[in-house]
Amino acid sequence: MDGYQKMTIKNVIDFANPKSFVASIVPAGFGILISIKYGYSVNLFRALGLLLSCVFFQASVNTINDYSDFVNGVDSKEDNLEEDDNIMFYNKIDPRSVRKLGLIFLILGIILGLISLGKIIYPSLIIGIIGLLTVLLYSGGPFPLSYLPVGEIASGFVMGGLIPLGVFTVFAEKIDPRVLALSLPLMVGIGLVMMSNNASDIEKDRRANRYTLAVCLGRRNIRVVYRLSFLFWLGSELFLSYYLGGYLILIFNILIFVWKRKFLADMYKKSLLPKDRIGQMMGIGLTNIIINGSYVVGIGLSLLGA
Repeated sequence: MDGYQKMTIKNVIDFANPKSFVASIVPAGFGILISIKYGYSVNLFRALGLLLSCVFFQASVNTINDYSDFVNGVDSKEDNLEEDDNIMFYNKIDPRSVRKLGLIFLILGIILGLISLGKIIYPSLIIGIIGLLTVLLYSGGPFPLSYLPVGEIASGFVMGGLIPLGVFTVFAEKIDPRVLALSLPLMVGIGLVMMSNNASDIEKDRRANRYTLAVCLGRRNIRVVYRLSFLFWLGSELFLSYYLGGYLILIFNILIFVWKRKFLADMYKKSLLPKDRIGQMMGIGLTNIIINGSYVVGIGLSLLGA
C-alpha cells in the first residue's frame, strides 16, 4: 500500500475508541443484574462473553463510522476533534484497512455472541440480528441512520434498550417488555451522547447534506430538547431506582447527584457550540457514568440487600 503508513496497535485502539465503551458496558451490566434480580441463573463466562460481544459491536460502529465520515468528506482537522477522534486525518492510513478493521470487530462480536448463547435462543437471535442491521445501516447503505433525524433514537434504543434486553433473553430465554421500560435512563443517556455530538456539528453537517435532528431543529431548539431530555433522564433514573431498590437505593442515588451537583448543573447548561465540542463530549460521557453508572450500581447493591 504505497503512500500509506502501516496501522499501529495505537491506531487500532483509537479506532475502537475505548472511552466510549461505557455506552455498551453499562447496558450489558444492567442486563446481567436485571436477570439476577428477576431470579434467573447467570453463568459468569456467558455474562463476560456477552459483555465483550457488545464491546466489539460498539468498536465496529466506531470504526466504520470513522471510515464512512472520512470517505464521504464529512470530518476535517478544523472540526474541534482531538487527534485520537480524527485518526484518519492525522495518520495516513489506507481507508480499506480501516474498513477491514471495522468488519473484524463486527465478526468478533458475532462470534462471541453466538458462543455466549450456547444453544439456539430465538429471542436473543432476533435481537442480535436487529443490532447487527443497525451497525451496518448506521453509517452505510443508501440512507445511513447517522444522516437522518433518527440517530439519537436509534442509538439510544439499540444500545440502551436492546443490549439489556438481549442480555436478559440469553438467561431468561424469553422477552420481557419490563426490561425495556427499566432501561429508559440508559436509552436517554446514550441518546444524549449522540445529540451532543450532532448539536456541535450542525454547520458541518449542513454542508455535508446530513439531516440530523440538530440540523432539522436548529441550534436554539436542539438546546431546549437537550435540556428537557436531561431533566427527564435524571427524573426517570431516580424513579426507577426507587422502583427497583426502594428508599435506600433512592437515597444512594440522590447523594451521588448532590455530590456531583455542580458538574451536572454545568452539563445541563452546555452551549452545544462547536468550540466547546471536546469538553461537551467528554462531559456527556462522564455524565453517563455518573447517572447510569449509579443506577446500575444501585441495582447491584439492592441484590445484596442494601
